Order: sequence, then C-alpha cells, then structure tokens
Amino acid sequence: MKKHYKVHVKLDKARRAAAPHLPLAGALLRKFAGRKHPVLIAVGGPGGTGKSTFAASLAGELPDARVLKLDDYKTSRAARAVKGLQGPHPEANEMALLKEHLRRLKRGEGVAKPVYCRKSGQAAQTEPFAAARFIIAEGEIATYPDFYELVDFSVFIDSHWWTQLRTRIGRDIVVRGYSVKKALTTYVRSNLLEFKAYGAESRNWADVHIHCSRRYKLKIDAVCSRSAGLL
Repeated sequence: MKKHYKVHVKLDKARRAAAPHLPLAGALLRKFAGRKHPVLIAVGGPGGTGKSTFAASLAGELPDARVLKLDDYKTSRAARAVKGLQGPHPEANEMALLKEHLRRLKRGEGVAKPVYCRKSGQAAQTEPFAAARFIIAEGEIATYPDFYELVDFSVFIDSHWWTQLRTRIGRDIVVRGYSVKKALTTYVRSNLLEFKAYGAESRNWADVHIHCSRRYKLKIDAVCSRSAGLL
C-alpha cells in the first residue's frame, strides 16, 4: 500500500489549552454534518498514553457514538506466546476479522464482536455490537495502514517514553499481577520494539496528534493542514 503522509501544523498555545475531546467533537460534527452512513474514527498510539480515556470522553461529547475496543481482537495469549509476540504486532491481532467488522459497521450493520478475557487469555465469547453514527475504534492498531481505506478521521496519541513506562508498570503490576521483570519486559517488547516497528509511522497520516504529559494531561499538539480550519 502506498504511503499517505499528511502535512501537519502546530496549534498555538490558546487552542492547545482546551481538553482535546471538546474541540474535536465540535470539529467532527461540522466535518461530517451531511454524512448519512456511520463515521469511523480511529484512536491509536502506543500503550499507556490515555487512548481509552480519550475515546470514552470523545464518545460522551458526540451524539450516537460507540467505542469499539480493539484489544478484544487479540489472538489467544497462548498463540502469541508461541510466536513471541506482543499486542502491537499485526500477527497478534485478528486483522482480517477486524477489517471485515469495520466494513460492516460502516455499512450500518451490526457485528458479533469478540470479547477478550484476560483471565483465560482468549476471546472465547462474542457480544453484539451495533453500528452508530460515530464509531470510535480505539487501540494500538487503530491507526495502522491496514485500515486506512476505512477510517474517516484518525487521532494519534503519543507521550514521553517515561510516561508510557510508568503507566505500564503501574497497570501491569497492580492490576494484572505481573512481576517487575515481566512488566519491564512487556514494555520493552511492546512499546519500544513492536510498536516502533509497526505503528509509529502511522502518526504520519493521522489527522490529529495529541500529546499525553507526565501528569496525564492530554493536549492537541498538531493537526493535519487540511483539518486545521475545523479547530
């Protein structure tokens, strides 16, 4: 697939001050005011940058919006372990299934979405997921080129490596019960190696760049020149 790099412009200090989901919600409503079929918004970036929180906040500001969590499309933990893969690697995700589901949702059809269970390490069950006016696909792989043709608007959230590490350590040890060694190994393999290899370049075609500070404050950093007027 050919590359679709976009030219980005930095926002001034005043326009960066607001919580990003507020101006973006307004921009999306203006941009897609006449759209009759569902709008697909991708929220991607490395682990530990606040994607889930942002996606939920954005959905709360949009009428008829639903968040599709892409972590549910991971392959089984056992299958990933055999290949030595972490979440950002394309082969660690059901990419074909996800792409088909995104196509159907954009047509206004519902899908039987997998439900990943962290305890069992697999998605043994499914649940119905109905289409909505705005569908927010959130996850590390959301902005990957595999889905470029389907995405209407994309947001890439990034942060300093230390912020990502601190989030990973806190979440993996406290919530998931990882040892310190396993948490550090996961961070290195996932954020520093796999995402850098497969996901970092996708920021070049994202419509909006958001930065997550060390205090977990999100601010719009840059906007695609073609979308700058909307903000």
